[in-house]
Amino acid sequence: MLMSPGFISSGLDEAYGTLGPDGDEFYYCLRKNGMFSVIMATRFHDGFWSYPEVVSFSGNYLDTSPFVSPDGEFLFFASNRPAQEGDGILDWNIWSSKRGKDGQWLSAELMLFSKDDRNEVSVSVDTNGVIYFSADYQGTTLTMNEDALDIFFVQPNEKGAWTEAVRLPESVNSELPEKDPAISPDGKCLVFSSSRMGGEGTSDLYVSYKVEGEWTEAVSLGSKVNSGAYEGGAAFTSDGKLLIFTSSVPRDMPHQLKYSSIKKWLLGPGNGAGDIWYMDASIILKE
Repeated sequence: MLMSPGFISSGLDEAYGTLGPDGDEFYYCLRKNGMFSVIMATRFHDGFWSYPEVVSFSGNYLDTSPFVSPDGEFLFFASNRPAQEGDGILDWNIWSSKRGKDGQWLSAELMLFSKDDRNEVSVSVDTNGVIYFSADYQGTTLTMNEDALDIFFVQPNEKGAWTEAVRLPESVNSELPEKDPAISPDGKCLVFSSSRMGGEGTSDLYVSYKVEGEWTEAVSLGSKVNSGAYEGGAAFTSDGKLLIFTSSVPRDMPHQLKYSSIKKWLLGPGNGAGDIWYMDASIILKE
């Protein structure tokens, strides 16, 4: 189902929706053709959702793929902001903001597993703190190599640091780009986007399951989810009941073209820009 038509999903380009564990916070990315990419927030209070606003730590650089941790204590995201002041060449890294005592987000901090000579984009975290992300570690330049994106994970170790990044097996990663991992809270189901051959459109959603410690061969979520357009940017809610995702599938244009109908189509959801959708996750989750 389309999420909040005209409010969250509008004629603008929205992507990467994530819902807080109490269901009263919603974050997403608002972007425009590489010109800007900011993280937006809306909160439910006194029976209404607040007008979306840019979060405090976003707005100066390209920020994308927000994800609220299952416990609600961290907001993870990807950004091309400098790791330290004076950096001349900006790569993409994973960042996080911790929730303060007053409930507001503190200043963003770089995740220490991020590499300064490669790019990490899109992030998802399970209840055990295992972090899944996309990276071009097999690329050859600092510039983002979309074709080299694969899905990796890191996990916290006993010393409070991070293990080395591990590339997921060939049952998930292919010779074509894989990105936007969405891990279920229990860590047993992984949804991701890929432009591999045989899909419905430019990018489709696929799912793989962790069975006895091994990831199964990824399969498409099918034409009920995927379209001839772009699907990606998925995220499970913290209770695992919903899967939120991004789609650019357009609705039908008006049969009779006139200014009023063209304007209504262009300024509303389904105009070919990104919109945020959601579905019952029980359809794809296994017991």
